[in-house]
Amino acid sequence: AIFLWSVGEFKFKYFGNRLALLDLPFLTEWANWAIVWRYPLVWKSLLGFGVLMGAVLGAGVAIDRRLTPLGQRARLLMLAAIALWSAFTVTHRKAHLWEVFRDDADCGLIHTCGVMARLVYSYSVIEFEQPLPDGDPALFQTRKSALDAVPPAAVDAVTPDVVVWLNESTFDPRHYLLPGARLPRLNLFERSALTRAAGLLRVHTYGGKTWLSEFSLLTGLVPDDFGARRSLAFNAVAPNTQHNLPRLMKAAGYHTVVLMPTAKHFYGAGRTYQGLGFDEVLTLRDFPEYDGIKGDEWDIAESPRLGEAAAHLVERHRATHPTQPLFLYLLSVQEHAPYSSKTPIAFGLEKAPIKRTLAARLTDYQNRFIKLDAGLTRLEASLKASKHPALWLWFGDHQAYFEEDAPPYSFDAADSRDITQFQVRSNYPARLAESATPFMDIAFLPSIVSELAGLPEDDYFAALSAMRRLCAGRLDECEDRPLVQSFKGLIYSEPIGMFAKP
Repeated sequence: AIFLWSVGEFKFKYFGNRLALLDLPFLTEWANWAIVWRYPLVWKSLLGFGVLMGAVLGAGVAIDRRLTPLGQRARLLMLAAIALWSAFTVTHRKAHLWEVFRDDADCGLIHTCGVMARLVYSYSVIEFEQPLPDGDPALFQTRKSALDAVPPAAVDAVTPDVVVWLNESTFDPRHYLLPGARLPRLNLFERSALTRAAGLLRVHTYGGKTWLSEFSLLTGLVPDDFGARRSLAFNAVAPNTQHNLPRLMKAAGYHTVVLMPTAKHFYGAGRTYQGLGFDEVLTLRDFPEYDGIKGDEWDIAESPRLGEAAAHLVERHRATHPTQPLFLYLLSVQEHAPYSSKTPIAFGLEKAPIKRTLAARLTDYQNRFIKLDAGLTRLEASLKASKHPALWLWFGDHQAYFEEDAPPYSFDAADSRDITQFQVRSNYPARLAESATPFMDIAFLPSIVSELAGLPEDDYFAALSAMRRLCAGRLDECEDRPLVQSFKGLIYSEPIGMFAKP
């Protein structure tokens, strides 16, 4: 009980959501425990728990307990109590669904919402249900049909290679108000002549839960549409989608590959990627030139090394499959927290009106971006030099968690903590149907990829591209609420067939 309670509290602290039964299989995989050693508070607590358990077991051996076995009547009463409790939880599983992950719920008559209560009711989350918006698709379809036709991408009838890089915890520090600081200019955050789209990006998580951004990027869906299942959308919902970016790529003849910075089983990601339709799931251990490096996958997945590995992967594919396009999706990881408060302060951050501990952590944060920029520049150099058309995109999955308040922002927006940035470049002329994309919901990124790559779009992706144009890149923030409801009424409708039928 102490162990489960502790795991539940740590999950809430570091991931922002409550422990659920669906998480228990992840506890049995060693790949998910590798992250523990990167957070001293967690492993020290585990060590303390081990000492406590040793003391309890020692006391149990030392004390002679002469217990009288339960009688038949007591056993029957206990079985009856278990049966009544099981019946109660089954009949009330829908009523308590939200209370699995909420802090302000009173859990009915018992007025308690502890880890155990949430864990009991969380089994209802396992029952997959697709959203059922009440919007009429007719309004969206009418507005969609009035749009001008999308101009074809100028790829000279050759399908381009596509590379998408998720940058962990990456947010341009220049968006913080840091008077006196002198932050370096990095290719990572600058536009170039090859830039086809760039701007602020609305994500749906802060400080962690990268899988929520992955879910939106790969499916075009918003986690909030799934209610209490929001936090589990990547593992529980994404593999059920019949329309997603990997499947669209495969339909266009692409070989689809994921390059992970962690073990393949970390948080069940490898299985989810396969369920989404990817052909291959790789780590740096699958490259002979990196397999001999000491450490686990996280240790060796430095961003410059990832950029180099991605470039090698594209180059080798081009050499061995000259006519087949490649879709490569890779993730960095070493930009993630924690950040050291003992880092020597640099970049003029000592002059900014912030605490010294935050200035040190921001210095650590910026130093990691210099490495990330080196990896991106290495990959980009290879793609730019390629004779084959290539499109590459990178974006921040969420803002960083500094273990203290971040500096104020230089822009004014709703939920500013849920904003990062994105950029798309290509080595061939390409443009979007709309003239500018200064602000974008992450759910629209797959439609940008499909449009700029000139891919044949299915009904779902055609709807996604149209909605992006109709609301200028905004989705849940779109002021035309009837249009949003109508759009969601279409994408979750039976004709679209977003989810596999049970």
